[in-house]
Amino acid sequence: MNRLQADLVLLNGKIITVDPKDSVVEAVAVKNGKIIKVDTSSRVEKLVGEETKVLDLKGKTAVPGFIDAHIHMDSTSANTKLAVDCHIPPVKYVGTSDGRPVNSANDILEKIKKKVQKTPKGKWVIGQGRFSLKRDGNSPTIEQLDEVAPEHPVVIRYSGHDQIYNSKALELVRVTKDRPTKEELEKLGTGAKIWRDPVTGEPTGVMTECWDWVFGGATQCPWSSEELRDAIKKTCNEAIRFGVTSINELYKWPESVRIYQELKQLGELPLRIQLCPTIYGYYLPIDLNCILKLGLKTGFGDEHLKFGSVKIFVDAAAYDEKGRRLEWNRLNQKKLNELVTNAHKAGLRVMMHSTTRDGHNAALNAVETALKELSKKDHRHRIEHFGGHYWQPEYERLKQLRVLPIPTPYSSYGWYGDAWLERANTGEKVVFYRTLLNDGLMPPGNSDSVGTEPEALNPWWSIWCMVERKTKSDKLICPEEGVTVMEAIRIYTMNSAYTCFEENIKGSIEPGKLADIVVLEEDPLTIPTNRLQDIKVNMTIIGGKIVYRQQ
Repeated sequence: MNRLQADLVLLNGKIITVDPKDSVVEAVAVKNGKIIKVDTSSRVEKLVGEETKVLDLKGKTAVPGFIDAHIHMDSTSANTKLAVDCHIPPVKYVGTSDGRPVNSANDILEKIKKKVQKTPKGKWVIGQGRFSLKRDGNSPTIEQLDEVAPEHPVVIRYSGHDQIYNSKALELVRVTKDRPTKEELEKLGTGAKIWRDPVTGEPTGVMTECWDWVFGGATQCPWSSEELRDAIKKTCNEAIRFGVTSINELYKWPESVRIYQELKQLGELPLRIQLCPTIYGYYLPIDLNCILKLGLKTGFGDEHLKFGSVKIFVDAAAYDEKGRRLEWNRLNQKKLNELVTNAHKAGLRVMMHSTTRDGHNAALNAVETALKELSKKDHRHRIEHFGGHYWQPEYERLKQLRVLPIPTPYSSYGWYGDAWLERANTGEKVVFYRTLLNDGLMPPGNSDSVGTEPEALNPWWSIWCMVERKTKSDKLICPEEGVTVMEAIRIYTMNSAYTCFEENIKGSIEPGKLADIVVLEEDPLTIPTNRLQDIKVNMTIIGGKIVYRQQ
């Protein structure tokens, strides 16, 4: 009888399996892209044959491949690799369009000026900065942008929601003192706003929720297909370099879906991807009825590319010229109930974006309505960003309805950490991972990267945020809601797999699961936690194949 021979064997390591016991073993064997044995090196060595590839880890630590359960990979790719880099402070870990650091508004203007010199007159120049660019006073003004680009339309994005345009850009889209009117803006989308000088009434160049209107929405990418394809490939390979092996892709452009399919056909798709189109509220979404008529269900596809979820933007938030938070619902409860119920009955998992208390209530009401129509215990519908703020009644309802909370790890650091500390009342808390875990919930790891805070593409940066609980000014924020390193690793692996209905095939290093394994240069369980964000990946393995190896 022929002895079973492994295709790949990893020996003499510290392998953190993330199994139910958090077992740590020495070795793992792989056959046909799946794990067949996890044990001591001496026992696994018995599966070594003439054609087995043997990797001696020499004590290095290995973990399951990381799963990013909420990312906008195509937007991240375009906004880091194609847009002019306007991030202050300069981006760490992730490559940007030119790699030159930015530290001031003058640096941004100099970059825009150089880009203008290389761009034909009349063509758009697009820059990407951080959420805090406007708030921290580092944003160029419309007058400054006009000076360096008098004949080019220019836009600098602060986020996916707010941007500043120069006068040529405003002229191109016919924004004036009197146009668009409030009524016209409402037709563009709930919350769309042209910011105007309170004295003169002239547009300041800042616009909110108008990107899709300016650039033709989800049907039109501002860059060519070839440029976008190259950017996506580069950013996917960066993700692999950080140990990411699977993502839930909340894509913006249909061209991106074609690119993912083409890369898969060519054998060049490095990541496992679940595609998650938007059906309401942003990105000029797909009509849910079109998806229903196709008969698609969550999970359609294969282990590399499949249909994941449909996304609904339930609410939105912004800040006025005095820094006051503005909130609004994007759709009424009746419409939300209809969308969620129809998706639920058709076997589609729903991801609902909500950052406000009213939005959380609306999302929970919709799930409750859907479950009355069709009772289903294991629906795994999600509220994206639930866990950002703690509201007890809504939290109790979330547990009762078995809705999955998807907090964003870096939000306490990047989005609002210091600002929240300034106005927080006694007893309030944000990004409450400890509470979620103590109550048996399974928040997944995710970056929510769109290119605004590119560091989040690196799971170790997000893990550092979860464990260290520091703001940008190095202040502690709700430290009692921190997690251990082992818990953070589980959040980014097994919890993410569960959120994706894939806990039986990935998320841990166990026999029968896909051989998605990441070898690290340092042991995250023993190094000082303030160094977690700088852990380097030695090797990334997907389906038993080495797809990245540190040089």
